Amino acid sequence: MYIVVVENDRGALVSEHSFSEGRLSIGRTPDNDVILPDGAVSRRHAELIMKGTNIFIVDKQSANGVIVDDQRIKSSIEIDESSKVKIGDYRLYLERASGKPQQAQLGGINTAIVLPEQAHAKIRIVAGPKAGREYLLFEPITCIGRTDENDITLADASVSRHHARIKRQDDGYVITDLNSSNGTAVRNKHIKPSSRLIFGQKIRFGHVECVFLDPQGKGGGAGVNRQWIFYGLAVLGAALLGALASLALRS
Repeated sequence: MYIVVVENDRGALVSEHSFSEGRLSIGRTPDNDVILPDGAVSRRHAELIMKGTNIFIVDKQSANGVIVDDQRIKSSIEIDESSKVKIGDYRLYLERASGKPQQAQLGGINTAIVLPEQAHAKIRIVAGPKAGREYLLFEPITCIGRTDENDITLADASVSRHHARIKRQDDGYVITDLNSSNGTAVRNKHIKPSSRLIFGQKIRFGHVECVFLDPQGKGGGAGVNRQWIFYGLAVLGAALLGALASLALRS
């Protein structure tokens, strides 16, 4: 089964529709399965048709056409999960409803079992319906977004499909906003596009508020301590240099 995801021109989620067989009509009027209330969308604009495991989109002689991967189609074309469909000011995507495969299966071969103690960081949701939910970070790069292909899925309309990325480096963590619609904020300041990230800092993905923690769920930790040590050493070094300069001038 597939999910048809509809976004507006800013990338915000408009609606989602299950699609497992038959046809799905798309248009401006309420008698369609997928309703796109926009003047650039025809009353009966397009149709999705599933034939076996293949999905086709058909232009129903609309006024402004159906755009697939930046090309206006002539009548119909097969699409898949990588296809980018544009109808009026709306964008449509296909997603498999099954989600991501499990990391390990009992009795399976080539399983990848990941233990909690192998995590290097943690993200905890602190506000909203899922407040308190935690996500452990295992990989050097962690992708955050609204859809299942991300490492951390935040199913909120304010979160973009591919919203942000956290990268673990030798000298700490860097968070990057992936050109999301509603932005990524660290300590209530929107990042453009990247920022350093330390344990204990608040992060906001769209309207979802989180906190970045060490694997034990503490906000302090080595990352914060190292930062203050480096800061203290820098201040001390600057003071010493100033004192030496002052002595040199006096002599």
